[in-house]
Amino acid sequence: MSGYEQTLLTRAEVLEDVGELVQAITAVLAGAQEAGTDPAAVTSLQDAVRALDPGASTGYDAGSKQDRQPGGGYRSDGEFLEAAAEAEGDALERLREAEQLQEQLAAAMDAAQAALDAAYAMPVKEKCDGCHGIREAAIAAALHRIGLCEAAAGILDPLAARLRVALERLRQVPQDLGEVYQLVYEFIRKGGKLPAYGRWIEGEKART
Repeated sequence: MSGYEQTLLTRAEVLEDVGELVQAITAVLAGAQEAGTDPAAVTSLQDAVRALDPGASTGYDAGSKQDRQPGGGYRSDGEFLEAAAEAEGDALERLREAEQLQEQLAAAMDAAQAALDAAYAMPVKEKCDGCHGIREAAIAAALHRIGLCEAAAGILDPLAARLRVALERLRQVPQDLGEVYQLVYEFIRKGGKLPAYGRWIEGEKART
C-alpha cells in the first residue's frame, strides 16, 4: 500500500543531490576566472553556489592588470553569458521537477490522510472476530504512508527554496556584468575595439 509514497520519497532523495548543478556553476566561475573577469561580475554566481551547497568552494582570483595574457577561459562576454544561461536552465529544470513532485506529494498526502480517517472509522465488534486487528493494521498502514510523505516533504520543501534562490541569483548575472562593464560596452557601441588577446578589463576591486 505504501509503494507509491516510497517511490515519491526515493525521487525526492535523487533530486536532493544537486552536485552536478553545483559543478556546472563552479565551472562557469572557473572559466570567468581564467578569462580575468572582474570579481564584481560573478558575485551572483558565487551566491548561487552557496545557496545550493553552503560548504562549496567559491574562491575567486582573476588576477590584476599585470596578469594580462592571451588565452584562458571564456573568449568573450557572450561565451560567459551563454554558459551562465545553461546553468540557469539546469537550475530551472531541477526546480520544475521538484515543484511537480511537490504537487504529486500533496495529492498522496491527502490520499493517505483519507485512508487514515477511513481506518479510524472502521467499525469493530465487541466480540472481536479479527476486526480489531484489521482496523489497527489499516491505521498503521495509513500512518506509514503519511510518514513517507512527510519525509519526502522534509526534503523537497527546503530543496525547492534553495533552488529558487539559486535561480534568482543566476538570473542576476547578465545585469551584474552589464553594470561592471558599462563603460566598456559604451566604448564598443561608439566603435571602439578591445584587444584581441587581452584579458577582460578588471574593475576597481581587482586593481587593489
